[in-house]
Amino acid sequence: MSLTLYFHPFSSYCQKVLIALYERGVPFEKVSVDLGDADERAALARLWPVGKFPVLRDEARGATVPESSLIVSYLDRVHPGPAPMVPGDADAALRVHILDRFFDSYVMTPMQKAVADNFRPPEARDAFGVEEAKGHLAKAYGIIEGELGDGRTWA
Repeated sequence: MSLTLYFHPFSSYCQKVLIALYERGVPFEKVSVDLGDADERAALARLWPVGKFPVLRDEARGATVPESSLIVSYLDRVHPGPAPMVPGDADAALRVHILDRFFDSYVMTPMQKAVADNFRPPEARDAFGVEEAKGHLAKAYGIIEGELGDGRTWA
């Protein structure tokens, strides 16, 4: 199989890539990475030195593509589906990119912080960081309601 996705099923960033792959019907292999395992962390770092997922490996093209938004763009160009994930129209594409960055930076990052804190031992939890993340999420949700709450059906 040409495409291999290195991911974790609980990662929202990986979910974005999975949607793009499934929408295209492109065959791919999934490799779930346990960052708690030193060998798996090292294997991921050999693919992408930052050591974060998702990472897509395309053996047929000799390409390693990190980061969810980059992977989606790569798939649009190299493995196009019935409809592009990013529209061809410049204004529509800009809106998609703005929303993509907004969700990654202002929704998913603080959400991941709050979720990850629950996996820490009680003495290592970050109550201040979680409260800060909740504040960022509340602000982001208000912005989203203003941007997306226009009566359109989104799914």
